[in-house]
Amino acid sequence: MHFTITEARNPQWVDSDHNRIDLEVKFEELEEEWLPYTAAPDDVCEHSRTLYNKAVAGDYGQVSEEYTVTEDDLWTPVTDTMVTVSKESLVQILLEKGVLTDEEVDEILVEEEIPIGFRRPTKDGTNPVWHSPMVSDGREYN
Repeated sequence: MHFTITEARNPQWVDSDHNRIDLEVKFEELEEEWLPYTAAPDDVCEHSRTLYNKAVAGDYGQVSEEYTVTEDDLWTPVTDTMVTVSKESLVQILLEKGVLTDEEVDEILVEEEIPIGFRRPTKDGTNPVWHSPMVSDGREYN
């Protein structure tokens, strides 16, 4: 698909090889006012090659050096604090307080099988290899 370039601004080299340029572009066919775009000289799209060549020629201003990534640019985890009580601790407290008896604990304990990974035997049938991700409560199975 061919897009008609109406304007472009803020060219910046993507990397030190200077083989791609980031720009903000207005295309006639699109509603976005300024669209972030990465242009390359060997792109399959004609408008990308045109943007790159015109940017190198200075038609959209001087191409600034590549952006240096800083700590502030990296994704960081967002956390929230949750207070929970484990089932085991709650049962232990109820036992100590005399609210539950050992027999009642035996009645409420439930065993269940949970998926902990996948495995398959090797081609010769020995040494099964399996993937063991961490389960939701933080335990890791080996």
